[in-house]
Amino acid sequence: MEDSDTDQPTAEGPPPDAVVEARETMIGAFERSAEIYGVKRSYGRLYGVLYFAEEPLSLDTLAARSEYAKSTVSTAMSDLQRYHMVTRRSLPGEGKKAFYEAETDFWQIFRAFLNNEVRREIETMTGALEAAIDSLEDVEDERAERDRRKLRELKQVYERSDRIVGLFNSQSMDRIVSALERLQ
Repeated sequence: MEDSDTDQPTAEGPPPDAVVEARETMIGAFERSAEIYGVKRSYGRLYGVLYFAEEPLSLDTLAARSEYAKSTVSTAMSDLQRYHMVTRRSLPGEGKKAFYEAETDFWQIFRAFLNNEVRREIETMTGALEAAIDSLEDVEDERAERDRRKLRELKQVYERSDRIVGLFNSQSMDRIVSALERLQ
C-alpha cells in the first residue's frame, strides 16, 4: 500500500517523511492489532487513517486514502462504530453525508467494550447458570450435585467479573492504576 493514506497535504503542505513513516508504522500496528482481535486488517488500517486525520472523513475520502472499495469501508465503519472505535458525524452543509472520526481515548474504548460486550456475556451466562442450577435443585443424584457445585463456582466467577467490570467503568484509568500499584 502506498503512503497515500498517511501523507495527505494540509495547509502546512505535505508532512515530512519522518511523519509519514511514523504514521505508517502505527497504522501497520493497528492492522496487526485488528488481526489479534479477530477482525480484518483493513479495519486496523482504516482506524489508523482516521486516527491521524485532522478532521472527520467521509466514506469516499476513506476509500481513496486507503485504496479499499467504498463497500469495504462502509462495512468497516459500521463494525468499528459497534466497537466504539469510531463515531459517525454529520457536518454542516454536507446534507446526509456521513463522516467518521476515530475515538482516540483508548480507556474509553476499553470501558465501552467492557460495558457493552463483556457485560452482555456476563448477563447471558449468569441467566443460563441460574436456570441450570434451578433445574438441578431438586435432583438427588451424585452427578447433579457435582454439576450444581461446578455451576455455582462458575456463577461466582461471573458475579465477580461483573463487579470488576463495574469498577472499571466507574473509575479513571489513573485511579485504577494507582490502586493496582498499591497492591503490589
